Amino acid sequence: MNCRRGLWIGLGLAMTASGPVAAQSAPEEDASAADAPAETTDEEPEPDPEAQARELKNRIEELEARLESAEKARRARFPVKITGYGDLGFFATSPNGDGSGFRRDAGHDVFPQHSQIAWVFYGDLLATMVNSRGDVADLGEAPGVDRFDSINSENNPSFLVNELSLGINAGLGDRALFTSSINFTPRTGTDFRLGDSFDVDVVQLEWLPFANGNTSVFVGKVDSVIGIEYKTRKAPQRFGIMPTLIARYTTGTAVGLKARSKLLNERIVVAASITNGSFGTEQFHFHSEVDSNSFKTVSGRVAVRLPVLGGTLELGPSGQWGTQDGAPDGADAMWTVGVDAELETSRFGIRAQWLKAKAPGDAVSQMYSLDLKNGGYVEGNVILTPIIGLLGRAEFRDAEVQEGMERLYITKNWRATAGVRLIFNPNAILKAEYSHNGEYGGLPSIPDDVVTTSAVMAF
Repeated sequence: MNCRRGLWIGLGLAMTASGPVAAQSAPEEDASAADAPAETTDEEPEPDPEAQARELKNRIEELEARLESAEKARRARFPVKITGYGDLGFFATSPNGDGSGFRRDAGHDVFPQHSQIAWVFYGDLLATMVNSRGDVADLGEAPGVDRFDSINSENNPSFLVNELSLGINAGLGDRALFTSSINFTPRTGTDFRLGDSFDVDVVQLEWLPFANGNTSVFVGKVDSVIGIEYKTRKAPQRFGIMPTLIARYTTGTAVGLKARSKLLNERIVVAASITNGSFGTEQFHFHSEVDSNSFKTVSGRVAVRLPVLGGTLELGPSGQWGTQDGAPDGADAMWTVGVDAELETSRFGIRAQWLKAKAPGDAVSQMYSLDLKNGGYVEGNVILTPIIGLLGRAEFRDAEVQEGMERLYITKNWRATAGVRLIFNPNAILKAEYSHNGEYGGLPSIPDDVVTTSAVMAF
């Protein structure tokens, strides 16, 4: 601090000026001068250098305290930081398809055993995802439903502004942080109506009850605690582009309370939450921000972290249980259980997750039932150079989603994905992916492959 250095220099000069003057040799006096009578004068006592030094030191300390107080007052009491990103892309789907990932079993030719159900479909509604949000190229023409088909490409290749995301973070003291995120999605309007939409993704207050910062308590619309994919659900964080086939069950946000703690030198991570509903994504059937019943959903995850190959291996189970979203009091519970593992090093990463889930549905409120028999993925990425990275992923999903006797969706889907990522600087990323979707278990094949790109600009 320049002012402090100046004060100490002043102290040294003051001490030098007030100290005893060095003796000097004087010319000899006449002997007669020695015999002259001495003059009597009232001389003041010589100042004490140590007392002066103490006084100056006290003044300097007082001045430093005032400067520090003024600096604290100058700083914003509640520092605010605005972050965000834009995600632009281009995509194309199989030329001999229609942009959607499912087909109707007309006449119950494929599944005659389900002839008692009015409409039976096979495939996956969300197979043709084209961006990190999980938006699909086209939702197709399913009878008996009115869905928000935000892209509705009708199998036409298209440029797309995937998303504009803005975040506002505000410090509320040393142990509290407010975090929020809102996403804007420009889409095509019809009949003089705007197609653009927005969603409030996260609104949470984080409190650190202990000085070491290893425990956090969140309240608001919070991130998931199920599995590992939620950590990289945003476009700048995700190595590739498209979410996995099981992301719809685990990467949503929910309203409630959440706590996370790192124990034993951060070797053990424990997270738990109590929320209005599940951590399913908002566009899927099993999500509700405002609870329709009085019983809340409880979720948790326990993970172990180990040093492996110069990186960190994290693995553990997770699960959730609670009355199904959208169902009234007295309805049966929906549950999810899974295990995951993640190895992160400076040059490569490997992730794997397995999931199983069940929801009973409700005939009165017309809520869908779910039987996720099995779902999972294995993903690997490698950084070839500081700019170039490669990704590969294999995954599958075996599930049935049913609405009473009205409609049934049967999915036995597998997918293989290959991608490349180019990082020109930490705030400018270009990605490209190709995904081949396939059916198994006797289901007819659907042409629903996807090529997609993403240019992410963050700030």
